[in-house]
Amino acid sequence: METSYPIEMIAPAERADYWTESLKNVCGGFETFSSDWSKFKGRVELRNIGGFDVAGISVNADKIIRSRKQIAQGDNKYCFLIMQMQGRAVLSQRNNEAFLEPGDMTLIDSGYPSEFSYDGFMEQISLHIPRETLESCLPYRQIKEARTISGVSGMGAIIRDFLASTYNEAAYIGEQDYPLVRESLLNFLAATLRGYSPESTLDIKVLQLSHIRKIIEQNLTDPNLSPTKVAKLCGISTRQLHRLFKGDGVSFGEWVRRRRLSEARRQLANKHFSGQSIIQIAFHWGFNDAAHFSRCFRQEFGQSPRQYRLSERRL
Repeated sequence: METSYPIEMIAPAERADYWTESLKNVCGGFETFSSDWSKFKGRVELRNIGGFDVAGISVNADKIIRSRKQIAQGDNKYCFLIMQMQGRAVLSQRNNEAFLEPGDMTLIDSGYPSEFSYDGFMEQISLHIPRETLESCLPYRQIKEARTISGVSGMGAIIRDFLASTYNEAAYIGEQDYPLVRESLLNFLAATLRGYSPESTLDIKVLQLSHIRKIIEQNLTDPNLSPTKVAKLCGISTRQLHRLFKGDGVSFGEWVRRRRLSEARRQLANKHFSGQSIIQIAFHWGFNDAAHFSRCFRQEFGQSPRQYRLSERRL
């Protein structure tokens, strides 16, 4: 059975309350932040696979948070296995950060405060697993929150495909097959997370890359930001910095450029920055050449900055 909470037909003035209540019904208490609720888009769908609730969430919010107050008011016995389907996101919990590209996953514990930051419109699948059930199948019975689980290869790719396919076919999975689906999900997840034990070298690299990206975020507007400067701030060699990014499948320069373009796009769509020119926004985010910015923007988003700004104003 599927339950859906679309927001398209809701009056703009009522969207914030409707969305908050819809999200609460499916995932628990969260607070959503949007720079312009009149342009807000969102949908929450609830399905069941193997006896587990799984939510499909699509939204163009700036960020969503779960505070201690909301935790105290609701059910906090679940953990969420969250898989990114579209767009990019940064999920934070207990001083950890997971940077998610499509296909990547992470674990979030509903019993601790968390923050989800989004880069434009995004879609996620969130599998709700009772904490005790999850602990029983994890290495060392330790839930490692907000750590990026790559879905590119290996067991990560297997559980990525299995979770996506069972979500899409949920309506056709009979209750007699629930135990098999449930066991398969937990076994795949346990096998995937064996590489993320406390002694794991991979886990250390994930932590290092998370720290590097945090430093980059803090200096993203610096036009002189360079691999050498970031490496020095992180206390590692430039060679090691490049090696960490290479292992993640994207270069330092490409990652910085994408983040800057995303922030510039966010401001171009925000009416609060309508008084700033495209060049001013580009230069603020570290670009020093208008033609180069326009070319990069078109390559990333399929239209020029001017076209994008005009299209957002028409909405």
